Amino acid sequence: MNQGPVVHQRWLQAIKEFNDTSAYEELYRYCWKDLYQHAARRILDRQDVEDILQELFVQFWERRHTIDIQMNLPAYLKGMLKYKIIDFFNSNKAKDRLLEHWSKHIFDYVQQHPEDLNTYLALEKLLEEELEIMPQNMRQALLLKWEHLSIREIAMRTGLSEQTVKNNLTEASKRLRKAILGYQHVQNGSFTLLLIFMIDELSK
Repeated sequence: MNQGPVVHQRWLQAIKEFNDTSAYEELYRYCWKDLYQHAARRILDRQDVEDILQELFVQFWERRHTIDIQMNLPAYLKGMLKYKIIDFFNSNKAKDRLLEHWSKHIFDYVQQHPEDLNTYLALEKLLEEELEIMPQNMRQALLLKWEHLSIREIAMRTGLSEQTVKNNLTEASKRLRKAILGYQHVQNGSFTLLLIFMIDELSK
């Protein structure tokens, strides 16, 4: 975003008062790269980042008649992006990707022990429910750990201290362990231990 406030105001005025799509396209081109880099420091998948930015700019256009021409444009767009990223980590898509990761790891086991399929499906639902109520920073740390990032890399992407990341991962592991061990219908100890081992690996 290397254009000055005067240029920003000219774009905003044209967009707000005249529905100027040319000004909107200029704004889009100049702001895209910086916003992309900002989002990519927190979200690993390129397609997810692009989808989030597309939604952001569509929403910006839809709100064009209510924008303040005098506002700080870069700060406004980064504020929008912040909440888009939070929404992403609170979304079912992010949780589904983590559950898919666990599913792949125990697929071979379930194939060899089909009698445990119902238990697996029940525990998967239980894990999904735990992720649903997990604080956003904790869930985000789990997702990034799944991507094989180090504690330091997760801290850099989330803007948290390394100790806070460690605490989040440890607490997440405790929550998931407690949920699994507290599940009344688990009958196969080996299967349960496999899940717990996978969860513990996330906190290391």
